[in-house]
Amino acid sequence: MNLWLAAASLVSAVTCGLHVFMGGKEAAGPLLKSSELDPIAKFTNYYCWHLVTIVIAGLAVAFAYSCLAASGNDVALLATALAALFAAWSVGMIAIFRLPPLQFAQWALFLPISLLGLIGSLR
Repeated sequence: MNLWLAAASLVSAVTCGLHVFMGGKEAAGPLLKSSELDPIAKFTNYYCWHLVTIVIAGLAVAFAYSCLAASGNDVALLATALAALFAAWSVGMIAIFRLPPLQFAQWALFLPISLLGLIGSLR
C-alpha cells in the first residue's frame, strides 16, 4: 500500500466533507436563497457546486484505488493533476480578482492533495 496516496485519499475525503457541510452553509445555501439572481445563473451555479462535490469525492476514490492497485499510478497522476489545477485556478482567481487569499482559500485545500499525490505517484 502506498501511504502517500492513502493520505491524499484521506485529505480529499476531508476536503469533500468540508465542501459539502461548510460550502453548503456558506455558498450553496445563500445561492439558493437569492432572489436577485436570474434562475438560469442561480441553478447553473448550484449545478456546478454539485459537480465540484462529485469531483472531490472522485479524487478520494481515485487515490484510494491507486494506493491499493498495482496499476493505479495513471489514475493517481490524473487525480494529482486535477488537484493541482484546482489549486492553481484558486490562486489565479485571487490574483486576477484581488480576492483575500484566506477568505478564498480553496488553494489551501487542494495544494496538500496535489503534493501528497505527487509524492505518492513518484514512489
